[in-house]
Amino acid sequence: MFKTILSNFHLEKILWIIKSKLKYMILAGLVCAMLGSAFAYFNQSSLYQARISFYVYSNPEYVTDTGVNLSTNEISSAKSLLDSYMQILKSTTFLNKVIDALDLEQYGYTATYLKSHIGASAVSNTTVFYVNVLDENPILAMEIANTIGELAPSEIIRIVKSGGIQVLDEAVLPTTPYSATSVFKYALLGGAAGFIIVAFIAMLKGLLDTTVRRKYEIEDMFTIPIIGTVPLVIPQKNQKPDVILREESPFVIKEAYNDIRANLLYTARGQKCPVYAITSADMNEGKSLNSLNIAISYAQIGKKVLLIDADMRRSKFKKILGIDNVKTGLSEYLAGINQKLDIIKQQDNLDIVTSGGFPPNPSELLTSSRWEEFINKSKESYDVIFVDLPPLGIVSDALALVDIATAYILVVREKVTKFEREKMIVQKLEPLNANICGFVYNGISMKSPDYNYRHYGYGKGYEN
Repeated sequence: MFKTILSNFHLEKILWIIKSKLKYMILAGLVCAMLGSAFAYFNQSSLYQARISFYVYSNPEYVTDTGVNLSTNEISSAKSLLDSYMQILKSTTFLNKVIDALDLEQYGYTATYLKSHIGASAVSNTTVFYVNVLDENPILAMEIANTIGELAPSEIIRIVKSGGIQVLDEAVLPTTPYSATSVFKYALLGGAAGFIIVAFIAMLKGLLDTTVRRKYEIEDMFTIPIIGTVPLVIPQKNQKPDVILREESPFVIKEAYNDIRANLLYTARGQKCPVYAITSADMNEGKSLNSLNIAISYAQIGKKVLLIDADMRRSKFKKILGIDNVKTGLSEYLAGINQKLDIIKQQDNLDIVTSGGFPPNPSELLTSSRWEEFINKSKESYDVIFVDLPPLGIVSDALALVDIATAYILVVREKVTKFEREKMIVQKLEPLNANICGFVYNGISMKSPDYNYRHYGYGKGYEN
């Protein structure tokens, strides 16, 4: 998990997570703010503080002798007694005497409760210290403080048997709360807690999500180039989008496949009939449609193209092209059921071989001598061959072309492909010395900052 978070940790992605989940963070903050304020409103309470001050003597006789002048040493000795005195005043024995004196048991008071509501503090560089009593009842707070003042002198002398204390100022009735439950404060804390919790969950979930979202994520992970970027075609209202490349296709669609074609022509320089194996990590990433459109793009410049549907497990070409009357497809031919293969002439310069029926042994058929013979024979009649293969992340059929294919083309789809799945198929191909010429980055949003033609929009020409 930590490795995934680390590899996903990028400032742009963090900002994207915050931006995309901000409304949920704000909503959670508002809900928790309301819950916090409601809790505070129905549980409001105020505490009043009563304070009594004492003066400490190093000798008990000094308490009643007004004619004594205290020396510096005596003051120092008195200071050393402060901690002991304050501990005595917070002891269970002493506090039980305070409870008995005021008959506080009837109100449910205990020594433990009083200890948590009584504080003592010394005044710096003096022998004076304060005892602070907190209570919801201001009168009780004052009475407890003054009762401590009445009992403390004799109790301290009885226990310590040295030094002594005298009340300096008695406690007075507090008129304003020392602290009160703040509805605003609870609302603020609740809102902040709700916002932070949802932000943390969103951040964790986002950094653990390995779905490809931007081109740089592929570029950062692999040294393999992206040879083309195909935009996501958004259907018009009540219309099914025409995803097949045609002469009348929008500029941005034609240009996407022109880029792919240009890169592939550069890759295959010097070869009479290059063979390109096209695959992906998983289903629904667009490999079949891109295989068809890349083939059409080649045919449009006068290249004689053969497109082979070798995905005999889950072919999509029949659905895409509306073909249902082919008697002999690739599976029947490779299995030797039929000796003649039906080749469909889709358009000028483009021939298509369909997958045929679903065989029980597609991997074996793709590794047979008959398959290799068919490819080698086809090279004599065509300028380029494209082979659409099953997803390599699901089955190993695509590995059968390692010794035949000029290069592999890997199709990734924005918001569908997973990093680890793409990494897995690359790791399957590289040990076999397969030439991976590049990725086709499919389904990019036209609003993405990675999309070169986002300013032109779907259906607009360059001149516009």
